[in-house]
Amino acid sequence: MKLRDAEGRCVVLPGGTELHYHAVGRGLPVLLMNGLGGPREVWRELVRHFSDRYRFLFWEYRGLQAGDGSARVIGGVRDHAEDACAILDAEGVSRTAVIGWSMGVQVALELFHQAPDRIASLVLINGAPRTAWADGGARSVRGKVIANALWLLRRSPRLVDTALRSGLRAPEAFTWARRVGLVGERVDAETFAQIAGGFLQLDVPAYLEMLMRLAEYDASDLLSQIDVPTLVVAGDRDPFTSRASMERLANDVAGAEYLVLPGASHYVLLDQFERVNLRIEKFWNERGYRAEKRSSIAPAPA
Repeated sequence: MKLRDAEGRCVVLPGGTELHYHAVGRGLPVLLMNGLGGPREVWRELVRHFSDRYRFLFWEYRGLQAGDGSARVIGGVRDHAEDACAILDAEGVSRTAVIGWSMGVQVALELFHQAPDRIASLVLINGAPRTAWADGGARSVRGKVIANALWLLRRSPRLVDTALRSGLRAPEAFTWARRVGLVGERVDAETFAQIAGGFLQLDVPAYLEMLMRLAEYDASDLLSQIDVPTLVVAGDRDPFTSRASMERLANDVAGAEYLVLPGASHYVLLDQFERVNLRIEKFWNERGYRAEKRSSIAPAPA
């Protein structure tokens, strides 16, 4: 089963906003928390490996996609966690495994804060309790520079939109994405084009607004309260989340397992998918979320 087989569904939030999400696979539920603007393609290999045993639920954060029907209804991390609860309610899921990637790590942590009884386990990939540019607070020089840059960019969304589209369509974009560690050697040009295509569909003002709101959220004090099985996965070539911040995350969650993948990029779910999938499978099997494989062969008639 592949992502293109995912069934599109919709739940109406309080106030009338429609939240669109997708379901694919069969078996035990798994809620996927995406990165900010990251296309659903990032989950491709994960779904392919597990969809005969697990049912995946995933969605695009409200207001982020241009023309998605929820434009201007922009949420912060807490709002996205509430949306996750609404999806679980719509699907009749009382308890689920959660995988968060990039910004999705923060959303996953906030979901635990709001509804701890609904989470069976956490897999946190290339993300931290606080955004990289907010790390160190107001005393961080890098934080101040990026915060000021975002403030300026919000004042010129058309310029940002033009620059984003030109940059992603440039012939050199793929080469530079590999060079800075955004994607790894296993991600080919076709897959990168799909990643870039997802960013080209963004509502740029909404995207910039969400980036600013991310800096306001910090789940660091929550980590000591997490009492469900947790796996932390880091790529040591990720330009957005430092290895040190991932190590702090793993150390601050009691009993958390930690995997660092040498040479892995921010899109580790694609460029080292075999190792990630097998590690998640081992984690689920050993920590109480094992699902049996289902045969695709129909039984012989009696």
